[in-house]
Amino acid sequence: MSESTAPINLTIEKNYDSEFCGSIPLHLVNLIQPHGVLLVLDKKELRILQTTDNVADFLSVPAEKLLEQPLSNFLQEGQYKEILKKLNIQDGQEKIPFTLNFKVNDQEISLLALILPQQDYVLVELEENKSTPEESFVRLYQHIKYITSLLKQAGTCQEISQRAADELKQFSGFDRVLVYQFDPQWNGIVVAQAKEDDMDDYMGLRFPASDVPRQARDLYFKNPYRLIPTRDYTPVRLVPIINPLTQRFTDLSESSLRSVANVHLEYLTNLKITASMSLPIIIDNQLWGLISCHHKTAKYPGYEMRSAMELLAGILSAQLEAKQREEHMSLRVTLRNIHIKLVEQLYNTTHFADGLLDGATGIQDLLSLSGAAVVYEGNIWTNGSTPGKQELKELASWLRRNKNNGLFATDTLPQLYPNSRSFKEIASGLISIPVNADQGEFILGFRPEVLQTVSWGGNPDNAIQMEPDGKTYHPRNSFATYQETVKHTSLPWQPEELEAAEALRSAVLEKLIKERY
Repeated sequence: MSESTAPINLTIEKNYDSEFCGSIPLHLVNLIQPHGVLLVLDKKELRILQTTDNVADFLSVPAEKLLEQPLSNFLQEGQYKEILKKLNIQDGQEKIPFTLNFKVNDQEISLLALILPQQDYVLVELEENKSTPEESFVRLYQHIKYITSLLKQAGTCQEISQRAADELKQFSGFDRVLVYQFDPQWNGIVVAQAKEDDMDDYMGLRFPASDVPRQARDLYFKNPYRLIPTRDYTPVRLVPIINPLTQRFTDLSESSLRSVANVHLEYLTNLKITASMSLPIIIDNQLWGLISCHHKTAKYPGYEMRSAMELLAGILSAQLEAKQREEHMSLRVTLRNIHIKLVEQLYNTTHFADGLLDGATGIQDLLSLSGAAVVYEGNIWTNGSTPGKQELKELASWLRRNKNNGLFATDTLPQLYPNSRSFKEIASGLISIPVNADQGEFILGFRPEVLQTVSWGGNPDNAIQMEPDGKTYHPRNSFATYQETVKHTSLPWQPEELEAAEALRSAVLEKLIKERY
């Protein structure tokens, strides 16, 4: 029996996508991180309905002096008109910053502003503009062009990811940069890494889905990045606590200043890092993975650097998407060529079963099978390594009762059909192509059991540690490699293989119809 390192699309029996973690409303925390200020404005007059307790640190005026005041009282007329113009044309998706010069107590204070229109109100994020010579437009542009060129030259998705990690580490100055890909069950695997020598090695490790729960994943579609300059901060609250317009907590889904759950700060502590920044990798409008940046000490990249990293995350997404499309197309072409030979053979034989199982080209070549069988009109034909005929009859009967709605494929047959455990070594993977499902007539393909090693970053069963109250929980405190051998599984089925199987089914049915009529 063969053994291999588990691929990204392995089916893992246990679901680690915690419903508990995924139900916590991260967007309604009513707190921000202290490296910026938040203003909540009404849409009609742009009155300041809420602000944050730290506003005096940025504007030298307490919150109560700002509340209910029109924003126009603190800005030059030209800048106020510019805000109105942006609100009229902004669709809420593009977050374009600009500089605002506040006039407060006879002094002018320049801050970087980001306007985030919401349905009922407007959020305005303010930060100090801490750009450095290293973050000048020309310097950043040169780096971005160089990194883009390197990514385009890469030959595989893994090479693209590794080059991105290497270059982003050097570009951003973070101590460790990981490219992290989600599997079908939202566990993440580190597919590329660049790090300082004294930091832990996470390359190839898988992390349970509860590390990035569902609502956190959803927020990556509303925020281009998530920055935590230091885990050792004191959260700043909005005042007043309740939004006067909605009589609810203000939704901070789109705010990059939004405070972080304590459990995530504990997670950073256990990772032995102080600052982090993560950026989504989005392919075909799906969250493919993350770029995760770690720093051993506090780190606050300026807005220009963050914007450049956001742009590079988009470029990485586009390059990975293009390379994946190229790889998928190459596999489709290979399978198409096999399909043509197989169909020609199919039509040159008297019985379709012989055309599929015998000859120079067989269904095993098309679908990478170790064995195949045809169950049709009370007869059974086999080739290669398959279960016995009685076992095939029982399997066909089970499929007729449970899986008769078209093509069916699984890489974990023993989990779904317990009777197959007696022949799991030869049939842990099954693809079922119905010929006449109501009569229990199928073309069956088999893949053997492959013991697959999953290397986790810490024991996934200890990912969440609940306190006795059933409400408070903590992350695991160890990320030491924890290896698990996954049994009763075969190599997974590729989408292109399922497409090829469907095309073959059409060819078989067409032959049967022509012969009958």
